[in-house]
Amino acid sequence: MSPAGDGGAAPSQGGPGGGSALFVAFRALGLCSNHLAHVLRYHRRHREFYLVTAVGRSFHTYNVKRLGIVAVSNALPQDITCLAADRMLVFASCGSLLYAFARNKEVVHTYKGHDTDIHVVLPFGDHVISVDHNNILIIWDVQSEEKYLQLNFDKAVFAVSAIMHPSTYLNKILLGSEQGPLQLWNIKSNKLLYTFPGWGAGVTVLEQAPALDVVAVGLVSGHIIVHNIKFDEILIKFQQDWGPVTAISFRTDGHAVMAAGSPIGHIGLWDLDQKKLLGQMRSAHATAIAGLSFVQGEPLLITNGSDNAIREWVFDGPGGSSRLLRFRMGHSAPPTKIRYYGQNGQQILSAGQDSTLQSFSTVHDRFNKSLGRGSLNKKKSKKKGIRYDTMALPPITTFAAGMQLFP
Repeated sequence: MSPAGDGGAAPSQGGPGGGSALFVAFRALGLCSNHLAHVLRYHRRHREFYLVTAVGRSFHTYNVKRLGIVAVSNALPQDITCLAADRMLVFASCGSLLYAFARNKEVVHTYKGHDTDIHVVLPFGDHVISVDHNNILIIWDVQSEEKYLQLNFDKAVFAVSAIMHPSTYLNKILLGSEQGPLQLWNIKSNKLLYTFPGWGAGVTVLEQAPALDVVAVGLVSGHIIVHNIKFDEILIKFQQDWGPVTAISFRTDGHAVMAAGSPIGHIGLWDLDQKKLLGQMRSAHATAIAGLSFVQGEPLLITNGSDNAIREWVFDGPGGSSRLLRFRMGHSAPPTKIRYYGQNGQQILSAGQDSTLQSFSTVHDRFNKSLGRGSLNKKKSKKKGIRYDTMALPPITTFAAGMQLFP
């Protein structure tokens, strides 16, 4: 199966000197998400939110209201290493190059100037910012593709690990480091305005809070600091016991709730008014939470992970509890057996090393179905969760399927 994406054409490798073109990959089925955080966009003309996820060398665009795929980008030469977007363009890094896509499909700009792989990207008005593994930060003019500014950081002192633009802070960006300190820069004057000493642990996430001047800082230690950057003052400090913080998002529908992701697939929900843990979403994903985003003004949370799944949760239960509203997923481990099902060649049954049986459509992914995971005791399995199900059946090695015809 090709990494070109569901519905995406893989670049041809046939022809002179390229080997046979008989078995060139055409489409990839069952790919939804990888280890990169998704991007949430709002289309003003459509008045609709769209979700962008990376899958190998391409990215998929889904509408949030149905999680239906609406576009697949053209494939890049290598796997995407970072993904970001503004209201007009999607930015994807591939090795040391940064690409800008228009209409969720076509490359319209290419930014060349890094010597090593890019790992952080931030759209910033008419500019886009990228940081590579040599700790070189470059600010590009989006349209001209020229360098606007370049900053070199000493990797031993301040290795950039996260970046954000504080709301209403004109021409300013906030940088987090693997060493722990934060720096506030004015990119127009090229000046370091302030250095925050940090909290003794590397920064993994920076997220703007709904309140002005307030930023949430996720740390390797599992601490989450809700910090006022105007007065350099800690407002709230939380601690999660599941390892480093992988993602943070805030509800904006009138509830003071913050969600934080973990490397083991759990999500913590924190009450900002009461300054306490509100609830837990255990085993939201089988792997680390790559990204999570509350939809603006709605009680909806979107998550993705490297378990090849996208999930949408709605908070409409008693006490602000959540339930799974809709999802898109494929195998989280390689297939063990695949077979066509039916006489029209439009469905493929696939068993995987993740012990699940899936049905993939060759027409459109809205017809895909997960037929579940086997367990000797379904009731206990649902109660304990997949991760702790000791009665789960081993991976499927073979299966038979038939169609019952009735007169």
